[in-house]
Amino acid sequence: MTSRDRRRARPAAAATLFLPMLLMLAGCSNGNEPEVPVVPTSGEPTDGDATGAADDPSASPGSTTGVPELCGDLASAGEIAQILQVPVQGETIRVYNDEFLPDSGRTGRLTCSYGVPEVPEGTTPPPTPPPVPLEIAVSGYTEADIAAGRIESTVDGAQAAGTVVTAQTVAGRDGFLLSDAEDVSFVMADDVRTYVITLRHGMVPAAAEPVVLVNLAAHLLGASATGTPTPVPTGSATAPPTPGETPAASP
Repeated sequence: MTSRDRRRARPAAAATLFLPMLLMLAGCSNGNEPEVPVVPTSGEPTDGDATGAADDPSASPGSTTGVPELCGDLASAGEIAQILQVPVQGETIRVYNDEFLPDSGRTGRLTCSYGVPEVPEGTTPPPTPPPVPLEIAVSGYTEADIAAGRIESTVDGAQAAGTVVTAQTVAGRDGFLLSDAEDVSFVMADDVRTYVITLRHGMVPAAAEPVVLVNLAAHLLGASATGTPTPVPTGSATAPPTPGETPAASP
């Protein structure tokens, strides 16, 4: 699998490209925040360059946003294939943004798309980009309550839209599986970060989808996780407590 980087530039940049986003969840996409042009770059970025270990997905040494700057800091293509137990062909596309409105509470966002079909050199990309098999997005916020609120609003919005919502705890963090006709996602907050993992239906057998997403989430947290997804009552965005565990206070 090859890798291409796209870094969100300042508004003065001329070129604007569109990266297809499989996950259209109001709570995490924050449509009120202005988008800035995306300028493709080749190779690893020179600013904020780092070689963080994949099993310790902390912010890159050059990062001031609280989120990693490189996809390798989240998961390598080999690790993705190992967790999915299927080969992942295509490119890894990286989009990093660290410019948001001050009152949004967001400090940075890294989105990594794995298995993106490559466009042969010298050919024109198709007018409708093919769906992305797997996408991982991590966002940083100024406060943990803001991050938790993003997940809560995302889950509430998904339930209102008829998406199947299932609670799943990973390494002590409350997370949620969101499944619709096209893909299944796992969303969770970890202190001042939010994670959104979106898997296209058909990449793995349907029964394996929640297991794969939980394992991916555990990898991002540097932990291991097992568990059986538990349905969440309609209208509730709070995961049920683990037996013997005191329910956490609402954010």
